[in-house]
Amino acid sequence: MDNLTNNKEFNFLKWIFILFSLVFVVYTTITMRALYMDGAFFMIEQLNNLSNGIYQIHTGYSEHPRYIIAFLSQFPLWICNFIGLSGKKFLLMLYSFTTFFLPLLILYWNYRLTLKTKRIDVFFWHLLTYSLILITFSIFSCVEIYIGAGLQFILWNYLVSDTEIKKRDALALIVCLICLFATYEYIIFLGPIIFCSHFHYVLQDKSIKNQYYKTLIGLGSLGAAIYNIYFMINVQGEGGEIARFFKECHDYLPYIFQLCSLFSVITIIFLLIFVWKKTKINRIQIIIMALFYVLAFHYLITIPIQSIYPMWEGHFRSIPCWAIPLIFIIMSITDRIRTDINYQRYTNLICIVLLCGIVQTLWQINNTYYWNKNIIYMKEELAKTNELLYIPTEHEEMSGFHNEELRRYIWHGVFTPTSILFSDNYEQKTLLMTYDVQPDPGNVIDRSALYVRPDNSGKMSVSFGSIIDIKNKYWDLTKCAKALDEYNKKNNIQTRE
Repeated sequence: MDNLTNNKEFNFLKWIFILFSLVFVVYTTITMRALYMDGAFFMIEQLNNLSNGIYQIHTGYSEHPRYIIAFLSQFPLWICNFIGLSGKKFLLMLYSFTTFFLPLLILYWNYRLTLKTKRIDVFFWHLLTYSLILITFSIFSCVEIYIGAGLQFILWNYLVSDTEIKKRDALALIVCLICLFATYEYIIFLGPIIFCSHFHYVLQDKSIKNQYYKTLIGLGSLGAAIYNIYFMINVQGEGGEIARFFKECHDYLPYIFQLCSLFSVITIIFLLIFVWKKTKINRIQIIIMALFYVLAFHYLITIPIQSIYPMWEGHFRSIPCWAIPLIFIIMSITDRIRTDINYQRYTNLICIVLLCGIVQTLWQINNTYYWNKNIIYMKEELAKTNELLYIPTEHEEMSGFHNEELRRYIWHGVFTPTSILFSDNYEQKTLLMTYDVQPDPGNVIDRSALYVRPDNSGKMSVSFGSIIDIKNKYWDLTKCAKALDEYNKKNNIQTRE
């Protein structure tokens, strides 16, 4: 590991990567970007419950496996609310901070662990996964894979190393294994791979205690896979998710050729060039590679925004499910045939991947800029209308309404909670609604899912069937709710109560 820690190029790139990553986290925190898509759905229910003194994690429904991962990003809200830090904007910013900071914290954790285990190859694959996959698709950040994927590399680092596993390491293993049950589709691929691989590493280790913990990793991985498969097959409404998931895995393949993959393609080319190079990477080579990334970045930010597709939404769940397990297979095979680890080679490769991570982070800062512009545009549109309900037509831009530049930076399925959460006023002036027709039969986001309960309970429904208070400490939707009820009755909308 001395090759890595004493390498000036690595240390320089490491601090640049840390700097841009912190800027990214701060920017996403200020703009509350975790509220894109499902984040708004989770937070509208979370705030509604906190206003009533209820502490409950939201993932759609509590028995879902991803409930465990969601706890990591949502429980800080409980703590702050409990001690009196309960302002709406503060809690929304805190949620964004934990969502985007945790993957980086886990990456740093694995780096520190690698200094002890000397398994620089594991850290390389973790950093590569973060730079090529996780940060690239982090616009849709509120999915279990964003946090869960990094924890799997912690487990892998313990599994393949011969370092003594101490009590605090055992505690870390248990935490990671518990989270392993929450990675949903991802673990149904990864679990059997780790289980089959763990026999090799158990037999290699001479320590009985280490063998016990490595067996625990293998059995826990298989158990997590079985549990998630059982859940997907037996829980009502999840059976169709299996077909949807495999379709998404297949549907992603054409996106490899989209412009947003430009950074990843450049990185893979550089990695192939340097994969057999044993000499120390030098600054001239770093500068030349950096120039390629700068040119690619300049190209992407200067072409019309309509020419690119900055995020692939739900595909974020499917990409690591078939891409990362392939990495684990490679790691398993190469470990069986290796004689020693070429630290100089991995130091070269890590420097290249750090360059990729830096430019991908800059790209996500760019996406955050447009996300924020879209939110500002949404607020301006709502401020200009004198109607209590704002209902864009299906023929307008899905996200930017009338503004093509801002397309896809907000999702029509969470129009309503987004407009509530970003409202600066306690009393909501205008409620943003979904389209009058149902765009996707597979999602509960059509107009019939938005209604006011007729029993005068002071409740109304927003996206995905969430029931919230019409009036609480965070918002007053009294006038808008009345207008919604009248609209449904006038247009004979059969609601989904």
